[in-house]
Amino acid sequence: MWADNETTEDFLNYDVHCNLIKEYVTNPNLLPLTIGVFGDWGSGKSSIMKMLEQKLKGEDKVLTIYFNSWLFESYEDAKVSLLENILLELSKNETLDETAKKKVLSLISRVDYLKLAKDGIKKYGKNVVDIIATGGIGTTIEASFSMLNTEKLDKLKTADLSKLNEYIKEEQENTTKNTIKTFRKDFEELIKATNYESVVIFVDDLDRCMPERVIETLEAIKLFLSVPNTAFVIGADERIIKHSISMHLQIHTFNNNSDYLQDTQQIVTDYIEKLIQIPYRIPKLSPSEIETYNNLLFSISLLSRDDFSKVYESYLEFRKSDFYSPFSLGNLKEVISLDEKVELSNLLNISHFMSQMITNVLKGNPRQTKRFLNTFILREKLAKVANLDIDIFILIKLMLLEYLNPILFKKLSELQSSENGLINELKMLESIFIEGEENTLGESFKEWQTPQIQNWIKITPKIGGVDLRNYFWLVRDKTESTLSNIHMVSPIIQKLYTSVIDIDKHKRSASLTELSKFDKEIIEEVFNLLKTEFLNNPSQTSHLVIVLFDFLEKVENSQFANEILNILTDINFSLIKDERIVLEVLKYIQSKYKQHAQRVNEILRVYTEKPSSALQRASKKLIKE
Repeated sequence: MWADNETTEDFLNYDVHCNLIKEYVTNPNLLPLTIGVFGDWGSGKSSIMKMLEQKLKGEDKVLTIYFNSWLFESYEDAKVSLLENILLELSKNETLDETAKKKVLSLISRVDYLKLAKDGIKKYGKNVVDIIATGGIGTTIEASFSMLNTEKLDKLKTADLSKLNEYIKEEQENTTKNTIKTFRKDFEELIKATNYESVVIFVDDLDRCMPERVIETLEAIKLFLSVPNTAFVIGADERIIKHSISMHLQIHTFNNNSDYLQDTQQIVTDYIEKLIQIPYRIPKLSPSEIETYNNLLFSISLLSRDDFSKVYESYLEFRKSDFYSPFSLGNLKEVISLDEKVELSNLLNISHFMSQMITNVLKGNPRQTKRFLNTFILREKLAKVANLDIDIFILIKLMLLEYLNPILFKKLSELQSSENGLINELKMLESIFIEGEENTLGESFKEWQTPQIQNWIKITPKIGGVDLRNYFWLVRDKTESTLSNIHMVSPIIQKLYTSVIDIDKHKRSASLTELSKFDKEIIEEVFNLLKTEFLNNPSQTSHLVIVLFDFLEKVENSQFANEILNILTDINFSLIKDERIVLEVLKYIQSKYKQHAQRVNEILRVYTEKPSSALQRASKKLIKE
């Protein structure tokens, strides 16, 4: 099993990315500079930054500072927390002379002042007159308004109380403008005084933060900190950055007008380019890179430290001359003996096949690959303990479907349970999509005929004629360890999903409006979590139907409408408190999406055949309408 953390061990040949970024951040002719290390959640952004930081620590004239945005998200002002942490890190430098130390202290006090001013305005604005009247001295509240000189204080004593907060806000804005000018100048002088040729500041996990925090952090870098000899390396999902900018500029990206979308995308791109000069996008891993990654993970888990050191050194040497081939079983055999390492040999033997499948399904994502392998190893060990005879290739294939489509995975489980482990329907699908027989399935197997599922069916081995009971016994813990639950998605997706399923209708509506402004991929991830929730938490079925209805009203999409019809086809009505909501969803889809009208009628006819009930009667009425 492997920990799900960033690492400085390079199993992914990320050293080439580090070396290139290093050239940028240590070139005095390019500074100041902000680089965006962009990639999906789990693509290795943090690992690249940690590896780069380690490289730079060996440079005499380079100082590195690491700032995790997410850890400080709860702070009221992202700008202040960033400034404060950078200055505190600078203050730890033992080589600072007296001039530099004084500059640090001055700037830290300036940050404290910013905090006090903001807190004072927000918390104590209404009590300013009382402070003046009582002549309080030395209080935190009074310090918060130290920007008000004697003349202004005298004006406040006779000011219109109804305009007091407006006046204070204006004073705060004037103070902030002056602070930006002086802070930037003094920060530049501080960097000069440190005698470093390059101060590299890593800003990690920015994509875990909500939009307002993202913008505050980026603008703090631009306004306060972008001075000669500084370089910022920001790790983030570019989609989240773009969304944050769209929200900040109040651009509604859910408008379907193509000209509008093109214009707004250009506005967002221009804004990013002002804040981040060099976007560095991490490519998705190829099948050979995933195979190498798997082999090194297997090796570090099952070899002694000395043996793995030999393997790792051999891998690093191999990668210098060959960027394209996998570091495979044959390469390991040249370094160590595998004669008595049966488990490792078996895993390395299937690694090539496994890697091809994983790359196609998990989109070359290192974190999801690691989590997939952890679950695979766990289930393989469980099979050995339980003395179950399994083909690990079949286990992998079923796990890929579990990840791809939990709804269909559940259907397979139900089918094999009622047919002594054999699934004739799956055998029929294999004859069509593998052997090329005529497709006479029609609409009845529509969900099994998507390109993605067809590709899954074609993966060897064929399993339509195999007794699958042992395999589904292994995954009976699916509700706890499913590969497609909320733990397999990025933190920002988790936040969006949690807010979308809120029991409060108004909060849910606001969250869905927010979600509709994201790009298609993120919306689909949230929707897939909703589908999985139907499987994992049947007690929430009634609430989830309402959520799906709200979702479809806010995010208009024919594909989602079809997916909802799939869910409503198999829904357990004993878990629905008010069956009318189901009919409302069907009626909405029938009206909004004409292409699904026939399917809605088919579902309603099924409902009319149920035992006499409110659902049966209402369905008959709806058909007549």
